[in-house]
Amino acid sequence: MRFAPLVAVLLALVALTAPAAAGGAGSSGLRSGGAAFGDPLPVPDKRPVASRLTVTPRVITAGDPTPVVRLRVRQRGVVRVRARIVVVRLPGSRPVARKSLGRVRTGQALKVRLPKALMLQTGRYVVRLHVKDPRGRTLRRSAGHPGRARIVVRRPKTVPAPPPVLPGGPTPLVPEPAASPGGPGVFPIAGAFDFGEAGARFGAGRTGHVHEGQDIMAAAGTPIVAPYAGTISATSYQSGGAGEYVVLDATDGRDYFFAHSLRRSTVVAEGAAVSAGQPLCQVGATGTTSGAPHLHFEIWQVGWRAPGGTPIDPLPELRAWSGR
Repeated sequence: MRFAPLVAVLLALVALTAPAAAGGAGSSGLRSGGAAFGDPLPVPDKRPVASRLTVTPRVITAGDPTPVVRLRVRQRGVVRVRARIVVVRLPGSRPVARKSLGRVRTGQALKVRLPKALMLQTGRYVVRLHVKDPRGRTLRRSAGHPGRARIVVRRPKTVPAPPPVLPGGPTPLVPEPAASPGGPGVFPIAGAFDFGEAGARFGAGRTGHVHEGQDIMAAAGTPIVAPYAGTISATSYQSGGAGEYVVLDATDGRDYFFAHSLRRSTVVAEGAAVSAGQPLCQVGATGTTSGAPHLHFEIWQVGWRAPGGTPIDPLPELRAWSGR
């Protein structure tokens, strides 16, 4: 039995060099948890990131239910962070509403509605997500993950009264419109122009319909600009009608329609925010026209081609904006 200690030592050495049983460390060097022996542990992210922040809908009418915010915060190595939503009215930086979300789990998709008590007036707002991790580090913002989104609040929809019947004279298409609530606008043609003859006027006869805008004669290629700030709600091309056109949902609560533009001259995209005087497209003669370059310009109350929407005569305001 004097060899027993030596045998025990040899058996121990064999056990150390042999492959481990199921559930232990195998020949690949991986533990049951999946991490390789000697591999460094994942380094936690230094700051949290808003991997998602969207607001739906982005355009609402004053008095409508508040929008829904969908968000997700990412920070590797951190389980929970503290988050809140802040709403700011533009221009400016003073918050008009705050909503605390408490401690939220990273990587989890959340859906919250802005506070019902928030009375959004007509204008533009930015919804910002604020986050702090357990170390007090705040959200890292970048172009791809800014952690903020914008919303636009339009004026409440109103249906205009029916036009009055004037004895002994023609019935106007719509009542005489009031000036824009946004004040004087920028004239939509950035160059020489002319208002044309009677056939260019609002309400002039057309085959199967009446003219719903004012034609403004100008040289082909003359820039067409936005009368007010707002959001581009549509851009398209209609070969048998309006040609190349742009629709602006302006901050004054009205929609503006620019038609017969030069083909492929549109420099704005749907959903883009524009400022007053910003170029949109160029004067052309696309679609169904007489062939002379001009801008077909329409102003719509409530909304362009929307239920309850009504075109109004643009000429009084165009004369006021141009001074002639």
